[in-house]
Amino acid sequence: MLRLSQRGLSLIELMIAMAIGLIMLAALAGLYMSNNSTHNEFSKTSAQVENGRFAIQSIETDIAQSGFYGRASLVSSAPSYGNPDPCATVLTSMGFATTPSLTLPNGVVGLVYGATVPTCLSGQNVAPNSEMLVVRYASGDVSASVDTTNYFLQLSQCTQDTVPLVFDKTASKFTLQTLACNGTKAEMRQYVERIYFLSTCDTCSPSDNIPTLKVAELKAGSLVISSLVQGIQDIHYSYGIDEDQNGSPDCYVDDPGKDNTANCTAISPTYSWGNAVTNWYNVTAVRVSLLARNTDPTVGWNDTRTYNLGRTTVDGGQTTDGPYNDTYKRHVYTTLARVWNTGGLREMK
Repeated sequence: MLRLSQRGLSLIELMIAMAIGLIMLAALAGLYMSNNSTHNEFSKTSAQVENGRFAIQSIETDIAQSGFYGRASLVSSAPSYGNPDPCATVLTSMGFATTPSLTLPNGVVGLVYGATVPTCLSGQNVAPNSEMLVVRYASGDVSASVDTTNYFLQLSQCTQDTVPLVFDKTASKFTLQTLACNGTKAEMRQYVERIYFLSTCDTCSPSDNIPTLKVAELKAGSLVISSLVQGIQDIHYSYGIDEDQNGSPDCYVDDPGKDNTANCTAISPTYSWGNAVTNWYNVTAVRVSLLARNTDPTVGWNDTRTYNLGRTTVDGGQTTDGPYNDTYKRHVYTTLARVWNTGGLREMK
């Protein structure tokens, strides 16, 4: 029997093979594009989560340290507190004094929604109605050397010292002693002050239009501004007020500087809201809520959601952010930060 071997492909067979190949190539290209798009969205979401968590963690850590000016047992009499200008850099305006009695600046003070932008932040592209948070404390590091540019703080441990505290940036001023009163100098700590605020841009000249959480930090005698986290579009602080001095917040308010009698449950004895400085001193917790946004848009996404950060209206209702109706994905992050150096000490009494 004669067998005939195939010597080539017919035109029809070749066209069928090419069609099958093109179909497979299109399927592979579609799969690649789908995987690439999914990877891009995953990267955007991961960056947003990282930014939101880092912003929350940074603020929470500073709030936890706020109001620490040295070991509490070293000061025998209760100091008074004040709210100095957050832009102050001159020694006499920083809020520390020893005459006629010991005076310290409040560790946590907020600039509420709609407040006037501090002069030191004018021209810094501050977001409209941006809430700000000022934190103050002494560093936990006692090994740093006093220089002529940064402020340091020293608390006395010796009953023979004539003043309980020295706040200065000149090394010769720090003469307070340890408990032994034998000339050994007491520990010295660098003073920390930071202002958290929102800006409409990270790089602002020209503007990249990326909402950014920034911080103004007191360094070398001046406030140095730097970007902390990109993509933070809004932030709200709700302050827990300890009305009965037991360390635990009894109610949360947006502005401790005003009379919040109507927003808080009455206690006995009745708490007086008449002194704004005292109200800020009685802040023992801060509820932080922020709205994080992807830094890059998502094709085909339309943000029709609303976001509740807990900000109240004049009549006690809740305001919301959005809908933005744009192509950026967003998420709200919230935490409760304790002001341990106020509330924690009261709880131990």
